[in-house]
Amino acid sequence: LGCVFIYFDEGIQVYGKVWNAALANFDTEETVVFLEPQFFPGKKSMQRMEKILRGQDCGIAAPICNGSFYSQNITIKSLDSLCALEDLPFQEDAAFYRSLDVEHGIWALSRKTWQELGMFEEKLCHPKNVLLDYKLRLVENGRQPIVCRQAFAYCLSGGSISSYFQAFLRTDDRKALKDKWHMNYFNVLPSRNLVDFISEQKDAPIRVLEVGCDLGATLLEVKNRYPNSQTYGLEINGPAADIAGHLAEVKTGDIEKGEIPFAGKFDYIIFADVLEHLHDPHGVVRLCQEKLAAHGHILASIPNLMHISVMEQLLSGRFQYEDTGLLDRSHIHFFTFYEIRRMFQDEGYELQEIKNTITPLTEKQEKLLNKLLAISENVDSHMYETVQYLIKAGK
Repeated sequence: LGCVFIYFDEGIQVYGKVWNAALANFDTEETVVFLEPQFFPGKKSMQRMEKILRGQDCGIAAPICNGSFYSQNITIKSLDSLCALEDLPFQEDAAFYRSLDVEHGIWALSRKTWQELGMFEEKLCHPKNVLLDYKLRLVENGRQPIVCRQAFAYCLSGGSISSYFQAFLRTDDRKALKDKWHMNYFNVLPSRNLVDFISEQKDAPIRVLEVGCDLGATLLEVKNRYPNSQTYGLEINGPAADIAGHLAEVKTGDIEKGEIPFAGKFDYIIFADVLEHLHDPHGVVRLCQEKLAAHGHILASIPNLMHISVMEQLLSGRFQYEDTGLLDRSHIHFFTFYEIRRMFQDEGYELQEIKNTITPLTEKQEKLLNKLLAISENVDSHMYETVQYLIKAGK
């Protein structure tokens, strides 16, 4: 393997231009590996990623690593343990894991792919955003990012990004991505906690619909776990639906117009942070009754307005909307635990499982929580601690 090292000595570097310069000015073999300095691939990882790249629909390949998150994350404590992992036996299908959230620390690209798709977007600065743009182009051209779970890398440290650099990304990169793809945000992370609710055997031919499927990341996760599943998506944003349509059967539409434009019934209908964006979530939940199979389920994640961070604002006379989060400015309905429970029960569902996601509280929030519990009625601490409720509701 040949290596090219590029050193950034000062200033903000535009990664799109840097990566293009590397491809244009240095001889490359059949596989090009983009590797940041703190990442060390295992001895067999390059060959294993290269093998994945030979697949017909593979666009880029990446290993699993202690310095990554989500689908690529694994605990590796040292370089010695990295070598030991490579010698463990693995199932053949474990290598081929489709994922839109492949990260920029270490990844491989075939010469054939970049020659066919063209160079990187030079308007983008941060490697995360350059890679995001390239992944979307891959999907548009019938290829997919793949996490090779038989390839490993060890990361010395996660590094950090200066506040100035982050501010730069929020303005220039975000504007460039929005202008190009006509989307305000890009959700490449699947709702794995909701997919965990699916209880069928791995080979079950389940039918899954996601309402508000965005780029299709969650439907891709369903397909990874249930290869015989039939996956469908309904998405109000046309450009996002176009991308997701390469990963599942997706139609552009608004569920609040009273239609689910797919024939047949579904075993699961997924709402991942969607119900709070609807004018009539009760009516939509009611509509799903006729599209669910006899033992079908709704799987939903819903933000909790009663979270202690919101209570802090209210007690100081504020209710400040944000671009994302609990007070996302696009939220139309707000829910608490009791309101979530009431909605599903009123529409004829049985709440079979309720889970929650919790983030650590500050010392100030802990004190406030105790004071609120002392004066609250019929309230448990989870109602203040929960950021998001995860629901499995059956007919």
